[in-house]
Amino acid sequence: MKLLKFFLVFVVVTGAIFALTVGLNWTAFKTVFSDPESFSEGSEWVEKTYSLSGLMDYIELNPQHVSAVSLNIHDETDYIAYNAHEPRVMGAIGNIFLLLEYARQVEEGFLSPDDRINLDEIERFRVSTWYRTGHQTALRNLESENNKARLGDIVHLAGRHYSQAVSDWLLFHLGVERVNNLIYTLAGDSVEPIIPGVGILTTIITRGSELSMSDAVAKWRAVPLHERIPIFMENAQRYIDDENFRDEVTQRAGTIRDRLLIDERRVHGLWSRAEPMALTNVMASIFRGEAISPFASQLVKDYMKWAYADPVVQQHATEYGALFESRLGYLTGIDYGTSTYTGISYAQTLFFDDLPVAFWLHMSSNFMNHDLQRRFIYDLTSRNRLMEIATGEQADEVES
Repeated sequence: MKLLKFFLVFVVVTGAIFALTVGLNWTAFKTVFSDPESFSEGSEWVEKTYSLSGLMDYIELNPQHVSAVSLNIHDETDYIAYNAHEPRVMGAIGNIFLLLEYARQVEEGFLSPDDRINLDEIERFRVSTWYRTGHQTALRNLESENNKARLGDIVHLAGRHYSQAVSDWLLFHLGVERVNNLIYTLAGDSVEPIIPGVGILTTIITRGSELSMSDAVAKWRAVPLHERIPIFMENAQRYIDDENFRDEVTQRAGTIRDRLLIDERRVHGLWSRAEPMALTNVMASIFRGEAISPFASQLVKDYMKWAYADPVVQQHATEYGALFESRLGYLTGIDYGTSTYTGISYAQTLFFDDLPVAFWLHMSSNFMNHDLQRRFIYDLTSRNRLMEIATGEQADEVES
C-alpha cells in the first residue's frame, strides 16, 4: 500500500512538473514539434563541434558560411584573411557605424549623452512578434525614470544588449543619411548602407497573399540594392508615423508559431552586407584613433569595452572590446584586443553566415564563436590553425 501511495505521489508530482514546464514554454515546445525539418537542418555538425578544434574543422570545410579577418593594428604585413571579400550580413555589428556617428555628433555638440529620451519613441520601432525577448532584455538593463532614459545609456544597448528597435531608433535619431554617408566615407561600396530592420520586416509581413515568406524574400533579394532600399525606408517611415499601417502590420504579423525557422533565417539574409576586410579596416582605424577623430574613436572603443569584463579575457589580453550578433542563422563579431603574451594588437571580424538552423542553435547556446574569435588574438595555436585554413599551408610554429 505504501509503495502504491509513493508511486501515485511520484506520478502526480512528475506530471505537475511536466505540465508546468510545458505550460511556461508552450511556444517553444509547439515550435519544435511543428517545425521538425528546421530543427534537424545541420544536425550532423552538432556532435562534431563541441570543441573549438571541431569548430575549426567546420570553418575549413564550409567556406560558404564563414569569413574571418585578423589584422595586426600596427603591421599591415601581419594578417589573416579567409573569404575576406565575400559580402556577409552584418546584423548588429553594423552598429559600429551608429556608434561612430553618435560619437561625432557628441564631439560636435549636436548631442549629449545626458539628453533624456522618452522610451515610447523607441517602442514605435518594435515590430510585433519579432525579437521581443531581446528587446525586453535590453530594456531591463536600462535605468529609466518617468519612462525616460539617458541617451548615452540607450547607445550602450546598441553596443551590448542587442535590440533591433533600439538600433533602428538610433539610426533615425542620428539621421539615416548622415550614418550612410559616414559608411561610404570610411568603406566606399564595400559596406552597404544600413537598412532599418523595421523596414525589412514590415515589407515582408505586408507581402501579397499569393507569396509565401520564402517567396517574398527571394523576390526582394532579386531586386537591385539601390531599388529596394527606398521601398524598405518608405515602409519603415510609414510604420513609425501611420497608426493604420502599424495596425495592419500587427494584425498580419501573426505569432512566432506561424512562421518556420528556415523562413525567419531567410528574412535575416536581407540585412545590409559588408566585405569583412573593409569592416575590419574600419575597426583598425578606430583602434588607432583615426576614425573621425581621436575623441570619436576612443568613445566607440569605450562602448565596446564591456566584453573585457570576462575574467577569462582579462587573463590573456591587456585590453579587449567587441560587438556581437546572434540572429537566427547568423553569428558575427567585430573586436579589437591586445595579447598579454606578445603585446600585439589586432582588429578582427568573424562571420558565421546563413547557418543551418540546428547548427546555429548549437553554436548560439554556448557562445563558441565569441570564445574562438578572441582566441585569435592571444592563442597562437588557434591563430596558426586559422592561418593554415586561410592559406592552405601549414603555418610556422611560433612560441609565445
